[in-house]
Amino acid sequence: MNRKRVDGLKRPSSTTFKSPVPSKKASDDTTKKGVDENLEKKLEAINSEIAELENRGLKIEMLQTHIDKLHHYNELKDCGQVILGRIAVFEGVRTKDIYPRYNLLLDD
Repeated sequence: MNRKRVDGLKRPSSTTFKSPVPSKKASDDTTKKGVDENLEKKLEAINSEIAELENRGLKIEMLQTHIDKLHHYNELKDCGQVILGRIAVFEGVRTKDIYPRYNLLLDD
């Protein structure tokens, strides 16, 4: 079956389509190998860091407790930010203008 091309010429049906984009199979394999090597190095570094922390006496259970405390701290801090924001709106000033009044640093 012959199909008519947009430019009006016919192309034989036995011709297969050839993509104008070059194949990157070889470079993809090289990239994957490089990524695998990088991941292996990162994993090795993390494992050595874990071993170092365990040698100092730290335990995984302590990590979960620490994470829970950080979550609680962040929730309290968010509540404080909401309160400061409402005070600022009520007084018609910027939130950062309220910080010095309560001896807070802008980095807090």
